[in-house]
Amino acid sequence: MIRTFITLFLLALLAGCSTPPAQLDSQVLLRTSKAWDGSPYPRYPDGPAELTLVKIHIPPETTLDWHSHPQPNAGYLLAGELLVETRDSNKQVSIKAGDALAEIVDGVHRGRTGRQPAELIVFYAGSQGVPLSQPAASTTPLTALLNSIDQRLLIAHAVALNKWDSGQPVEAPEREQQVIANARAQAVRFGVDEQRAALFFADQIEANKLLQYSALSRWHAVGSAPQTPRVDLSSQLRPQLDRLQRTLLGQLAEFDRNRPTQCQANLAQAIAQQGKDPQQSLALIRATTHLCSPQ
Repeated sequence: MIRTFITLFLLALLAGCSTPPAQLDSQVLLRTSKAWDGSPYPRYPDGPAELTLVKIHIPPETTLDWHSHPQPNAGYLLAGELLVETRDSNKQVSIKAGDALAEIVDGVHRGRTGRQPAELIVFYAGSQGVPLSQPAASTTPLTALLNSIDQRLLIAHAVALNKWDSGQPVEAPEREQQVIANARAQAVRFGVDEQRAALFFADQIEANKLLQYSALSRWHAVGSAPQTPRVDLSSQLRPQLDRLQRTLLGQLAEFDRNRPTQCQANLAQAIAQQGKDPQQSLALIRATTHLCSPQ
């Protein structure tokens, strides 16, 4: 009897000293039956189920190609910021680190980073053999050219930050002459007239400076520039601009070979369809000042 009592006492003592179970802390990041643009998810793809989890890193000042997803997927942004926009309906959504996004199925869209890189996790709920994404149907030469011009213009903000920090003027005649000379030198290789290339890149330079002046004016008005990570002008931004120069020359040649009959009207409509803010649209207009000039 005494032994039984001692045993029960020890069991009760041990039970009282045991560690309580840890409290589970969970958070639903996303639950929806619709994509961010309001389009419903009709169903999952037919066939054997296949789940895919992808980690994606997108460099700063990068515009992804237009694409679509044939299966439902959702993303979670780990770092940076990302602008997602549709091609046909001109809808946009901006997400920052810690945000979740229900992606569009079938609709053509793309993502764009700003001054910081973006890192995200994307979960795809699909079927075996179904691609995670697929490129959009070929765009017109004009749209492709405008997309690259826009990508070049997006770099203006990062360049302006360097000018703010260093106190250098926006005007850089030596660098501008070098850009135009390089365009002339490479023009023949891409099938573009030298003068045509020089005038086109002079317009790109002026449009870029327009955005730089605008940014610097805003910062002078408040007495400071944004405290965002800087991208080095010499080692990163200028090589990026040089790579874009080759892309733009190839696309300019393609545009000239397939110039629309009503060039100026088509250009104005295409810029309007880009759905940019007024300042960016103005820069696009300045960058394409001589695009439809007689050849």
